[in-house]
Amino acid sequence: MTREEFRAKWIARREEWEKLGVLLNGGKLCEEFIADFEDVLTSHDEAVLNTNQASAMTGYSRAQLLHLYKQGRLRGHKNGKNVFFRAGDLPRKPRGGRLMAPSSAVVDEETRAGARRLADRLGIRTSKAGGADVR
Repeated sequence: MTREEFRAKWIARREEWEKLGVLLNGGKLCEEFIADFEDVLTSHDEAVLNTNQASAMTGYSRAQLLHLYKQGRLRGHKNGKNVFFRAGDLPRKPRGGRLMAPSSAVVDEETRAGARRLADRLGIRTSKAGGADVR
């Protein structure tokens, strides 16, 4: 689920519930909201980014990211001359970089499938909650 889908779903629900005067179980509402939010985080983590996008997101320069990749300290996938990274694998520079992926990193099913193939090649097992485990 993308951020836009998440926002649209919950805005539509709020409007419908306000119109109907719905009373509901707060615990169940929270559970569904959290599950949807975890789907958004998973989508974000699965986004495959090129070095420019990864640099903008992390605060590290392209050269620094490529250096970490060449040292084996950062997982990535080389395709020809280009290196791609899974957003969930990227480090965050203290007080640097943005907390969200660039707008060009919209995740559709094709991108998710590509991220899963990349994770398989890198030996990463992804969980529903968005965490990555080494096999």
